[in-house]
Amino acid sequence: MSSTKPLNILISGSGICGPSCAYWLHRFLPTAQITIIERSPEPRLGGQAVDLRSACVPIVRKMGLLEMVKEKNTTEMGMEFVYLDTKRKALFPKTGEEERQSGKIPTPTCHTRTQTNTLQPVTSEYEILRGDLAEILYNTTKSLPNVAYIFDETITSITQVDTPGLPTAAEVTFKNSHLPPSTYDLVIGADGQMSRTRRLIFGHGPKNDDYLHRLGQYSALFTIPRDPTMDNEYAQWYNAPGGRLFLLRPDPYGTTRAYLSVTDKNLSRFDEIDELLRTGTRAQQQAWFEREFKDAGYQTERCLSAMIKADDFYMQQIAQVRMPQWSKGCCVLVGDAAYCPSPISGVGTAAAIVGSYVLAGEVAKSLHDIPAALREYERVTRGFVDKAQRLVPGAPQIANPQSVWGIRVLNAVTGVLASRFVQGLGGLVGRLFPAFGGTTAWCPPEYEGVKGV
Repeated sequence: MSSTKPLNILISGSGICGPSCAYWLHRFLPTAQITIIERSPEPRLGGQAVDLRSACVPIVRKMGLLEMVKEKNTTEMGMEFVYLDTKRKALFPKTGEEERQSGKIPTPTCHTRTQTNTLQPVTSEYEILRGDLAEILYNTTKSLPNVAYIFDETITSITQVDTPGLPTAAEVTFKNSHLPPSTYDLVIGADGQMSRTRRLIFGHGPKNDDYLHRLGQYSALFTIPRDPTMDNEYAQWYNAPGGRLFLLRPDPYGTTRAYLSVTDKNLSRFDEIDELLRTGTRAQQQAWFEREFKDAGYQTERCLSAMIKADDFYMQQIAQVRMPQWSKGCCVLVGDAAYCPSPISGVGTAAAIVGSYVLAGEVAKSLHDIPAALREYERVTRGFVDKAQRLVPGAPQIANPQSVWGIRVLNAVTGVLASRFVQGLGGLVGRLFPAFGGTTAWCPPEYEGVKGV
């Protein structure tokens, strides 16, 4: 690439990570031509609540979007762990950044590159529905000069070309011909845990497992009508025997977001649903959850009935993506496609935003050697990602017991953790329930002085 030729960049995925990449690439490299493709025919704005925690908060603040995120907060005021008798509860109220600034909770410092932060609440101050955050990012980037979104399109092939005396380039073809075969200086896979871009660049992995580390949990997610006799401003967590979990969370639209999951260290329990996840119909997937939740008590009838009617039902395997490297030549992965820490880590969105920022910054620093920039992006980001993927030993099984006895022990533990004394010690609950607490205070590099040529 000559010193005057702008980068031609392709991003696959228009959820949270792809638009974040586009924003920072445009900010650091305003002349770069950035194309974002999405396999859906329109922006995908569904999904459950996500948290902005730790290192990603200052990055989102730099984007000027933090107040918009707060305005779209889920309205959740904390978490109730409902005991097995469905009457007693352990309550964890929401706390946030303002309390740190007021002195009630120490503000994490940046004296070291990485630093463990155990002061995270169960419910984040910056908690927002995934679709709302995706919409904010899409609206922020869709009209930027030199940024284009192409929907209903996927990549069919990526061929990297090394020409003597020229930078590595990628020749890309597309399925639906909304784009012609084109050559790009940089290809970014930001298309999630089951990334198709990852398979095209790296294959299915040495174990033929698509680089997935299974955690023994499968979840169904959908929206249900709010019932004022059952729902309130708190998320409600209820464990049923057999590793079954109900998690019902309020949203700002007068409905309730339901999350049903089945957890078991015996992975053979999931043989059927694992196959249905790949090849089954929605009705077959729902039938599996109906069988699993039969006689689970609590709000089973309400949730299963609403699940059948929900127009936003989807299911997923809870897993981590673990890869020895995230880039090859001028192609790179970011966010869940490269290093999904899993929803139970609580920092998947933070990791995507951090990675997008660092990737753009390193590319801007090393325009004339993209492969070197991608290696540096990985080196810098690994410190954050390695900690984000470090789950509590035994998770998620520890928070989803199989037996009644195990649930009673868990209920007793949450009762102790909910006491005023223990809550005053900081976010210890985050260590036991990483989905709602565990995170890492990490200082992102400063790239604002970097301007590509």
